[in-house]
Amino acid sequence: MTWDAFDSVRLADVELAYRVVGDGPRLTVLLHGWPQTGECWRHVVEPLGRDRTVVVPDLRGYGASGLTGAGYDKRSTAGDISALIHHLGHESAVVVGHDRGARVAHRWALDHPSEVDALVLLDILPTRVVMNSFDRTSAAAMWHWFFHRQPELAVELVAGNVEAYLAHFFAAVRKSGAVDEKTFRHYVSAFSDPGHLRASFEDYRTGFDVDLARDEADHAAGRRLAAPLLVLWGAEGGLAASDVVGVWRDHHADPGAVSGHAVPGGHYVPEEAPRELVRALRVFR
Repeated sequence: MTWDAFDSVRLADVELAYRVVGDGPRLTVLLHGWPQTGECWRHVVEPLGRDRTVVVPDLRGYGASGLTGAGYDKRSTAGDISALIHHLGHESAVVVGHDRGARVAHRWALDHPSEVDALVLLDILPTRVVMNSFDRTSAAAMWHWFFHRQPELAVELVAGNVEAYLAHFFAAVRKSGAVDEKTFRHYVSAFSDPGHLRASFEDYRTGFDVDLARDEADHAAGRRLAAPLLVLWGAEGGLAASDVVGVWRDHHADPGAVSGHAVPGGHYVPEEAPRELVRALRVFR
């Protein structure tokens, strides 16, 4: 399958669109964030696909994937990806997630540890850490988390102004060229459907309730990640001053299995630092 060709599979409650590049023995799954689709991996798939099989889904409620009446929590979305790799004949994968997709990857690795051979999380801290550390500064920087928590109101206000809304988030990477005009237009189109826009806001809303409750319960019960973990973050992004590796070591059964470093650019690691991401992945797994 080429990068431009989508396939799809009907799962329990949603139609999931995905792309496959390469046919190497190592399966690698790439999970996108918001406000993006699988298109964010466009600079990464070709070099990775030279010696591995790369699967790039659009998460439920995003892009070319379908909508569902409920179930935008990370456990449901992770369950989709688990079902997808089994549909494709695989039992496990190296999993790479960015932004919202990294939260899905984290949940997948907790719920189905045997399916995650290695985990790569891009520019995030654990949901429970973020939620328990909000102050005036971080809340001001992450205001959209709270806005998206009101999905019906957010849709009503944003639906007629999607281009302007996304232009705010992509301003720096459009200026730098990391996101070109064609890709920006793709993202605008992907979120211009009110149903998909609402679904993406539901993704945020669940972070404040069911996702957070599960993460807190798992942490209190001593459940930790088991797969080798690589964390990367933008040197010019919001995590630049954080102890990213140290925080994730507190969420891993073997702190020595956690490594990581900053890469050039800001939050949008797959688009701002694709070469560095590919290089780090090759060294890691």
